[in-house]
Amino acid sequence: MAADTTEMENQLEKLLLEDANFAELEREFDQYCPFEALGMVRSEVRHGNYLSYLLSPGRPHGFNTQVLRAFLMCITQKCVSLQSEFSLKALDVHLMDIDQADVRREWRNIDLLIVLRSSKIVIPIELKIDSSQGHDQLERYRRITEQEWPRSQGWKHINIFLTKHEEVPIDVDHWEPLRIGDLVEHLQILANQPNDSPAAEMLRSYLRMLRRHHLEDRRLEEIARKLWAQHSEALEFLADRRPDATGNLFEALKDRRMEFIKTLKELDVEMVLDADYKTIIRLAFESWDALPGFKNSQWTDSKRFILLELKREGPRINAYLYLGPGDEGIRQRYVTILEKNRLHRPTSRVGKDWMCLAKKEIYSEQLDDETEMEASIEVIIKSVSLFARRVFDHFNPVLEKLTAPRLTPAPAGLPTK
Repeated sequence: MAADTTEMENQLEKLLLEDANFAELEREFDQYCPFEALGMVRSEVRHGNYLSYLLSPGRPHGFNTQVLRAFLMCITQKCVSLQSEFSLKALDVHLMDIDQADVRREWRNIDLLIVLRSSKIVIPIELKIDSSQGHDQLERYRRITEQEWPRSQGWKHINIFLTKHEEVPIDVDHWEPLRIGDLVEHLQILANQPNDSPAAEMLRSYLRMLRRHHLEDRRLEEIARKLWAQHSEALEFLADRRPDATGNLFEALKDRRMEFIKTLKELDVEMVLDADYKTIIRLAFESWDALPGFKNSQWTDSKRFILLELKREGPRINAYLYLGPGDEGIRQRYVTILEKNRLHRPTSRVGKDWMCLAKKEIYSEQLDDETEMEASIEVIIKSVSLFARRVFDHFNPVLEKLTAPRLTPAPAGLPTK
C-alpha cells in the first residue's frame, strides 16, 4: 500500500512539475476570468444577460452598435438558408440605422429579442448552451412575435436558434440555426481591435471562456490528448477526487431530511424516514404500513414494499416511487393492481424485482447553477414534497382496494345474486 502511494506521488509530481504540456495548459487557464468566477460557464441565464447587454447600443459598454452589427453580419454569412420572405445582405447591415435598436431580455420568455424599428425587422433569439429545445417552444415564440409585429404591417422576421451544438430546430421551416462558434468568430474580430477599455477586456475574457469550455480548440485538444497518453493514471486519480457540487448538495439535504417530513405534514401527507445511504434517501407513507402484506419486502430493514426514493444520479437528483422485491405471492397482488396505474411508462414491461411507479427530475446542476445552495435546498424540499403529495393522491385510492373485503363465492347449488 505504501509503495502504491509513493508511486502515485511520483506520477503526480511528474505531471504537475515536470511536464511541459501541463505547464502550457496551466498557463492557458491561469488567467483571471470574471465569468468563471461568477459561475457563468453553463448558466444560460447569465450568458443571455451578458449578450443582451453587449447587443444593446445604448448600454455604456463603449462598443455602441459594433457588437449588434457584428451579430447581424454573422446572420447574413452563416444563415445561408434564410427562410424569411426577404434576404438580409451584408451591405444592408453595413448601411442599416441600428442606433435605436430595442434589445429585450426574457420578453414573454424569449431569451433575446431585437427590434429594429427603422427597418421593421424583429429577431427573436433562442439560446441553448447545454439544454435542449422544448417540443413546442420555438413555434410558440414565433407565433408570439408574429402577433406582436404582424407581417401584414410590413414587419420582417428572422428567428435565430443560437446553439452550442449543431442542432436542427423543431420548427425547422421558420427558425435559422446559428452556432455559437460562428458568432465567436465574428466577435473575435471586434475583440482583436486595439482597445484597452474594461469592456473590451471583458469581451476578450468572455470569448476565451467560450473557447475553453464550449468550443473545439484543436491546440488545447492536442495538449489534452498528450497528457492523457502520458499521465492517464495520475489524471484518473485526480478526476476521481474532483470536488462534487451535487454530492455536497445531497449531503446537505441528508442533514435536513426531517424537513421533508415537516413540509409534507403541512400538506397533510404523513411520511416517515425509512433509510438513507450515500446517494439515496428513502421515505415511506406511514398509512400504507397497514396494507395487507405490505411489510413482506426484501428491500430495506423495514420490509416495506413501496418506498419513495430521493436519489443522486451524477449531476442530477431524481425522485422515484418504487415497488421493490419481496414475497412473490403478495407482491403479485400489488403488481396486478398497480401495473396499469403507473405514472411512469405505464405501458412498459414490469421488471421481475422492481417496478417504477413514478419519477420526477428534482435538480440538475446544469439547469440550476444560477441558484445558491441554500436556495437549491429549499426548492428541492418543496419539489419533493409536491411530488410525494401527487403520488400519494394518485396511488392511495388504488391501494385502498387491497383492503376491500373479498366477495365469498356462493356454495354450490345456491343461487347467486
